[in-house]
Amino acid sequence: MIDPNLEPLLILQEADMRRKGMETRLKLLPKEMDAIIARRDKLNADTAKAAEILKKEELAIKNCEAEIARLTADSQKLQQQSALVKKNNEYQAMLMQIADNKQKIGEIEEILIEKFDKVAELKENAEKVRRANALELRNARAEFEELLAFSKNVKAEIEKAVKDRPVLAAKVGEDMLSVYERLLKGKDNTPPLTKLDNGCCGNCHMRVTMQTANELSKGKIEHCDNCQHLLYADPE
Repeated sequence: MIDPNLEPLLILQEADMRRKGMETRLKLLPKEMDAIIARRDKLNADTAKAAEILKKEELAIKNCEAEIARLTADSQKLQQQSALVKKNNEYQAMLMQIADNKQKIGEIEEILIEKFDKVAELKENAEKVRRANALELRNARAEFEELLAFSKNVKAEIEKAVKDRPVLAAKVGEDMLSVYERLLKGKDNTPPLTKLDNGCCGNCHMRVTMQTANELSKGKIEHCDNCQHLLYADPE
């Protein structure tokens, strides 16, 4: 005769293992969400960095253009002053300064040509980074919102499972339930009740004694001789 505790115990165990699985999954969610947040922050930082590099180069161009304007204004001022200078050495000094300014302007203009090319390249790169990261940010946001919704659903399922459990547990004999509860709290997180598989325990996979096998064949629930988990045999 099959132990009357077997069917209600299997039903209770299925509910318990499902709940434990959900609880384990729930504990992993904060780490997954933190990873998404870290990914989001890196994407934003990368986008900002590309924009900052471009801004820095554009500022350098403005500084070069300002320096050209200053040197040009200085040369124009010197040219105006040179018409009023009577001493030749002063006049020559002004001409030399004007020539020096012209040389500096030429050098800066060469630098500007390189910087204009670089800015064009940086603009293209910054836009490319912005677009790619914007797409990744949308994906990250969707993943985060999906995890939030999943977390809410899992919590609701766990709450319902906890609420429904006493009804399922009440259908198991008190002594059997006590043994089951003790095994359920074990550190290995495996089902307390397992099926005999070809003469071996479904939990530790060690072969049971002939006496245990005989008792199991009668439909009884027995302890594994090795791991002490509860064992039952397939009625067939």
